[in-house]
Amino acid sequence: MQSDTQYIFFDESGKPEVFSAKGENLVLKGFATKFLILVAIRTENQLVLQQQVVDFRSLLLKEPTLMAIFSAAYTLDSFHAQTDYLQVKEKFYQFITTLDIKIDVLIVDKLKCYETLQRNPGRLYGVMAGQLLKNLVHQKPNTEIIFSRKDSKLKLRQELEIEVERVRLDYIQNHPKLQSNVSLHYYHNPHYSHGGLQVADYISHAVFQVYENNKRDFYEIVKNKIGKIQDICNKKYFTRSNLL
Repeated sequence: MQSDTQYIFFDESGKPEVFSAKGENLVLKGFATKFLILVAIRTENQLVLQQQVVDFRSLLLKEPTLMAIFSAAYTLDSFHAQTDYLQVKEKFYQFITTLDIKIDVLIVDKLKCYETLQRNPGRLYGVMAGQLLKNLVHQKPNTEIIFSRKDSKLKLRQELEIEVERVRLDYIQNHPKLQSNVSLHYYHNPHYSHGGLQVADYISHAVFQVYENNKRDFYEIVKNKIGKIQDICNKKYFTRSNLL
């Protein structure tokens, strides 16, 4: 039985900044990433997804081959692609391929964005988040979007939601057949609070490594699980039948 509610877990790799406060191009100077990678993980049952991630983490902590490399102080409170052991990363990427989730990715080549966006990182992030979410949020009558946010500043959260809504409403106007009377709620939670956010973190890291560092190891594990990758500034699309 299909649910009328979907949950979208949202995270990124890379930073939206291009210019410093002094007007220096941080990307060209090598002080900021060239790409911003945005990921949306969709599921109809967030409780099951959370339990699956928790159970998998418990199994890893008891696995003899991993226990031998874990330090005495090591605790795997949550999965984080930047800091986890390589062996943990490989196993978690394999685990992701078994989950009943949908994955969509947006690539932002920051130097090819409009300069007005380059000079306003908050707006660049919000507009591009809206580009990724604008169609996904209309797939079900009820949608809950959970952003992975380290900060808790109300103003930043509100600005993000405003930009996403602006893009979404503009999209609806141009696509009148879409179900426009959806119930939509936004949340901003730390990454460790839900397994869905940790999966989004891992996927964004894998795609980021391909674009920023030309490293494909992690992406190769999960590439067939990703439904769509849109390289928005370069007008390219990648799917399971047209892989990155």
